[in-house]
Amino acid sequence: MLSLGLSLQPADFTRALRQPRALLAGALAQVVLLPVVALSLLWLSGLEGDLAVGVMILSCCPGGITSNVMTRLSRGDVALSISYTALASLVTAISMPLVLGVTAPLFLPERAMELSILPLSIKVFSIATVPVLIGVWFKQRAPGFAARVEPAASRLANLLFGLIVVGTLTSQWSVFTSNFPTLAPTLLSLNLLMVAVGLGLGALLRLPRAQATTLSIEAGFQNGTIGIVVGSLIGPAVMNGGLNSFSLPSAVYGVLMTVTIIPFVLWRRGLCPAS
Repeated sequence: MLSLGLSLQPADFTRALRQPRALLAGALAQVVLLPVVALSLLWLSGLEGDLAVGVMILSCCPGGITSNVMTRLSRGDVALSISYTALASLVTAISMPLVLGVTAPLFLPERAMELSILPLSIKVFSIATVPVLIGVWFKQRAPGFAARVEPAASRLANLLFGLIVVGTLTSQWSVFTSNFPTLAPTLLSLNLLMVAVGLGLGALLRLPRAQATTLSIEAGFQNGTIGIVVGSLIGPAVMNGGLNSFSLPSAVYGVLMTVTIIPFVLWRRGLCPAS
């Protein structure tokens, strides 16, 4: 999130406001439809307990800087992608505690969870928003330094995300493989449905192709690292620094979305047929 902030200007937070249709579509897809679709899939699949709460945590995560990279590769509107990511990083501190406060008791009715809105908002704000704002501050105060550091910081962020996913899956491989058949259908459906929702909203609002591409990626490409960290904060502790069941869906999703985004990128670049 710090590397994201180093790539942002204050104008990135307001650019989307000058494109009301695109802003409406992004807010609808990321803040409203993503949790609703996730909740609907959980009801249809019958998934309950900690894993279901983990899916809802994931559904509230903003897109990370990786979504901006994928937007560029897919020939989408990168400036709009950056605006979406910047705004989502601010909204998450409010939307995630609210969504979890409503949905967690549905899946864990017997267990009292410490999901007070204010404490969780502060935690999420500290993880998802403060580093972005620090990066933006550096960008404004020391633009030359930020320009030199940002490419390396971006590469380091992507590397760290990969190491987090690979490391946690390696250390918890038996947990991953035992839960993959349970989680994969729901998470894969969530990913593909949200990509389709983004494209559908773009067509409905007659957005340019590049903006529809951006909307689709931002709707379907979530920041798994935030989900893993939030899950570890509110879920049960695990020995040896492994994944708890609240964090596991975000790790699985991180693997699945990396696989599904490849054909999408090729399609939007015109390198493979739409089918």
